[in-house]
Amino acid sequence: MKKILLTPTGSFLVRIRKKAIFLFVLILFPGCLYPGLLSLGVGSFDTLRPNERMIQFQAEYKWDACWRGVQPFAGAMLTKKGSLYICFGAAYDIYLGRHLVLTPSFAPGVYFKNGGKELGLPLEFRSSLALAVEFGQCHRLGVQFYHISNGSLGFKNPGEESLVVFYSMALF
Repeated sequence: MKKILLTPTGSFLVRIRKKAIFLFVLILFPGCLYPGLLSLGVGSFDTLRPNERMIQFQAEYKWDACWRGVQPFAGAMLTKKGSLYICFGAAYDIYLGRHLVLTPSFAPGVYFKNGGKELGLPLEFRSSLALAVEFGQCHRLGVQFYHISNGSLGFKNPGEESLVVFYSMALF
């Protein structure tokens, strides 16, 4: 008597493999419902040191792509004395209600002193927390507090804190 082996055919295995890869990608990279946001802000550089405090302007763009809710962003900050900080990092929106959004973020970046404060190293890290009210078609008005520091990697590490009021709008 001849034995019959029940083994899947090659095309069956290929289809199963494709479905498994597709499910893996869906689990690992779920779709993102957040739009890309352009934020413009004005605030206070070195907020906690009254003798060194000055006005600053900033712009950020948060991409609509995300990984498990974490969105990449790029930002730039310019002070009255010409200091410039350019960064690229990650942010995560936490909805505290229908219209209240808390956004922690972290970004390494490059700091150019120019005529401003010496931070000890061109490589600086920004830790941030923003709270905003979302209204209309993905518009936000909020306040952001952040700390920029070189993490004691430079010859000195004075750090600085900024307090910024910002407006964000979706770019479709």
